Amino acid sequence: MKKSTELTAEMDALIACARRCFDGGLQTNSGGNLSIRVPARDVIIIKPSGIGFNECSHANLQIVHLDGTVEPSSCKPSKDLGFHLGLYNLRDDIGAIVHCHSPWATGFACANRPIPCCTVQSRSKLGQIPLIPLAPGGSAQTENEMNPAFGDPGVVGAILANHGAIGVGKTLMAAQHIAEIIEETAHIAFISQCLQANRPPIRN
Repeated sequence: MKKSTELTAEMDALIACARRCFDGGLQTNSGGNLSIRVPARDVIIIKPSGIGFNECSHANLQIVHLDGTVEPSSCKPSKDLGFHLGLYNLRDDIGAIVHCHSPWATGFACANRPIPCCTVQSRSKLGQIPLIPLAPGGSAQTENEMNPAFGDPGVVGAILANHGAIGVGKTLMAAQHIAEIIEETAHIAFISQCLQANRPPIRN
């Protein structure tokens, strides 16, 4: 597919978002993935498998049609491509997805414990952070596991059991903000729970 000004601009936005995730500690190495919808072309741009967030470039980002057709590329499609496409096809309001293995949120996910929306910001911006179970057999989540939770238009972020966190939004920045709030909330919730568990008895 010939690159247009629109495709180039969306690739620039994805590269900037990926580097912000890397610099902010939301993702290290080549795990996680992020994508953006290009409505005029009926395609998405997505980070491929094996490419680190800090290594994204115009040369390695993949263009994928919403029907799953991958434009010719030297890279391997992301293993999570299916649930990205599933979410885009499920909800027209989703214009971008940021999925990362941020440590605090993933810690809750690996403990199979939902993150409580314990701050004013998380209650206002998220409302809830669903915990999405693994696929049958213990494999990574697919659209079959993701779509029921995100079928609720009020859900903008979730954690994936034994996997990581995900934020969605109309733009990449909006989706990234959700991923950042999830990580911040997980960190705060962990500290709060530790402090409450070790609270000394109140003396009259």
